[in-house]
Amino acid sequence: MTRGRLILLTDLDDTLFASERSLPADAERVQLAAVDGEGKPLSFQTHQQQRLWEALSGSADIIIPVTGRTSYALERVSLPFTSGYAVVSHGALVTYQGTILPDWQARITPQLADATSAIERAYTDLRDAMNTAFPDITFSLRQLSDLEVPVYLSVKASKALPEGAHDVLRRVSMTHGLSLHANTRNAALRPSYTCKADACQFLLETVLERQPNDTVIALGDSLSDLPFMAHGDMAVIPTHSQVWQSVKELAQ
Repeated sequence: MTRGRLILLTDLDDTLFASERSLPADAERVQLAAVDGEGKPLSFQTHQQQRLWEALSGSADIIIPVTGRTSYALERVSLPFTSGYAVVSHGALVTYQGTILPDWQARITPQLADATSAIERAYTDLRDAMNTAFPDITFSLRQLSDLEVPVYLSVKASKALPEGAHDVLRRVSMTHGLSLHANTRNAALRPSYTCKADACQFLLETVLERQPNDTVIALGDSLSDLPFMAHGDMAVIPTHSQVWQSVKELAQ
């Protein structure tokens, strides 16, 4: 009986590295992990993140980044993901060496026209509703795409969103058949194919042909990572993370 493969499904930001802005002031920036669009240092690994990466990357057969980053933002990450596979743009795209896998392209193509229309209509509805109901808050709405695929509608606010704004977001997302992911000041309205969990399942079952002896370890920090992490046999969670905080609250 073979040992099987060790496969890692890993989130990136705030899991394997963190931006300069989100790192504690006393945390040593051990290794540059990513640059911004202008090539300037953006994210670093702490000692602990670097040691974790060294341990896992040294033993894993396949490492797959599963990230909200776009395909071009992933290219600015310096960690070597030698398998070539990636789940990017919150799961909207499954790529190999920066190109959408043909089978994934065939899977999502029938949905693209409806997704584009839904995002455009949601953009108009949200722009009008938010500016009218909350004139003291500045909103930035962007229709984001990656490799010519519509990914989601991004909503960013200049201050914390009141409950009424969340109500508007829920109503608009439901009206246009989009899923809503929101936090204090940001939100994303996503078409159904923008889903990390579905993308990971596709990779594991269709592309990698997961075998009973394979071991899949999933890494993530946020509650929105949990659905894709459920495809792993085991999970790794940073103790300064949204997931860990929720676990602590449940344990009390």
